[in-house]
Amino acid sequence: MNRIRVGYHILFWSVYLLLNGLVVCIMSGWSLPDDLPYAMYREAYSLPVKLALTYFIFYYVLPLYLERSKLRKLILLTLASFVIATFFYRVIINAYFGYIEHKPFILFNLKGIVLTVFDLYITITSATIIKMIKLRYKSQEVEEQLIREKLQSELSFLRAQTNPHFLFNTLNNLYVLARKKSEKTANAIMMLAKIMRFVLYDCRAPRIAVADESKVIQDYIELEKLRYNDRLTVRFTEQLDDPHTAIAPLLLLPFVENSFKHGANSTTGEAEIHIDVTLLRSTLVFKVENTAENVMEPAASGGGIGLKNVQRQLDLVYPERHELTIEKENGWFRALLKIELWEE
Repeated sequence: MNRIRVGYHILFWSVYLLLNGLVVCIMSGWSLPDDLPYAMYREAYSLPVKLALTYFIFYYVLPLYLERSKLRKLILLTLASFVIATFFYRVIINAYFGYIEHKPFILFNLKGIVLTVFDLYITITSATIIKMIKLRYKSQEVEEQLIREKLQSELSFLRAQTNPHFLFNTLNNLYVLARKKSEKTANAIMMLAKIMRFVLYDCRAPRIAVADESKVIQDYIELEKLRYNDRLTVRFTEQLDDPHTAIAPLLLLPFVENSFKHGANSTTGEAEIHIDVTLLRSTLVFKVENTAENVMEPAASGGGIGLKNVQRQLDLVYPERHELTIEKENGWFRALLKIELWEE
């Protein structure tokens, strides 16, 4: 038991003596300023019995409540401890009134025994309520901590999936360039190394600057454009009123990957991709549009791991603080994401 806990226990019993002294003064018609110390002194005589009963119930009897097979033992011990405490309580009070105040006292008196049991019951009940509130609060803290750890583990797993998924898609692009023996292959490898350095190291932090997330998107666009000729048109616009605003890493890149995969990569003719990043007063609006000959949901066209992953991350990191709309219409696939990035 550390010092803080000892201090709390001393405070509880001190307040208990004070309240009991006030009750005695009021019921006896005594003067509070003058007789309160004496009333507390009288109550202190029965305090050792109450302390012994209370801590016996706390640390030996209550733990049996969690074991259903020992419920009978719990009841018997409770009754036995009350009988023993009542006996010693009456003996101590008898000694006080008989030898200190020289007043007559009947040890075994029905009314006195009932009042003694009631006094012990009130004491145990008051202490138990406080302890149960404390245990409930501690249990709630542990439960919340377990939930946080579970969510953090799931988030870490989702982010761990993002890296190989991104690498797999990018290596496919490099494979195409290598097959064509393109002179752009060496530049593509260098750009991939730059992006992977960001993904593997900078994104270890729980939050990064929106400007950094936007920069890796632009680098990825330049990497993807190396494998296409003039048939692909990419429009990227950016408006950030505070580039240092924090955001969870790699939430936006999967949408860009998806636009290339289901846009330029799935068409043989001209293709367009429009990407808009807007941050205004801690509200991020991210919009991605791409043309597609066969417009379909990402999940229906090969797993859709990237978008499923990012949707779950949004639910974990920004619950009730984001809106994601994905639609298909007239040969266009659109994803619109809105996140409130105000500091928690």
